[in-house]
Amino acid sequence: MPALSPIQIALLITGVLLATLILGGLLAVLMAWLTREVQMAYGQAPATPAKAPAPAVEAAVAPPAPSQRIGPWPFVISGLAFLVVLAVIFYPMPQPQAAAPETSSEGSAAPSTPASPPVVAALQGNPEKGKELFLGSCASCHGADAKGLPGLGKDLTTSTFVKQQTDVQLLEFIKKGRPATDPANTTGVDMPPKGGNPALTDQDLADIIAYMRTFNPHQP
Repeated sequence: MPALSPIQIALLITGVLLATLILGGLLAVLMAWLTREVQMAYGQAPATPAKAPAPAVEAAVAPPAPSQRIGPWPFVISGLAFLVVLAVIFYPMPQPQAAAPETSSEGSAAPSTPASPPVVAALQGNPEKGKELFLGSCASCHGADAKGLPGLGKDLTTSTFVKQQTDVQLLEFIKKGRPATDPANTTGVDMPPKGGNPALTDQDLADIIAYMRTFNPHQP
């Protein structure tokens, strides 16, 4: 049931009271009529006075008719009707439950929206710009010719890892980096995220990858 303001509640209660009073009045009239009909049916109606035999004889005065007693039943019925109306109006209605999320065959909740593709899929790298960014951010470990430096970065021109990674995977790898504690790290040297240059954007990384593909193309 929707929430009602105090004014609406007051108007509602007033209307219910008026309806109950009207119903009680109708029931009172009906019970009086039924009582009179029952009394007449059983010979309790007031007798009509007979004609006087002579003007000198005083007409017999008929006894007054018994008073009609209505009894408490109309008020009892009205009170019960009032309680029924209040119960119907203020009884809390069950609220519809929200539909449960669909689950997959494994029992886990299905995602509400499909996963959006990585941003790099819509980026087109510029090899020339990527070479400048590579020299400024990556050459300190991998060398200006990308053939690596002793004790630092590996040779990227012959790297199998670079060759097998897609552009999307390679971009995510560069953004994340690889610490020295990673079991897959074979150099024992940290590779910082974005080559230690957090100012690089996804487009900058896409340009660097495009430059790397000029000497180490992707081969799944």
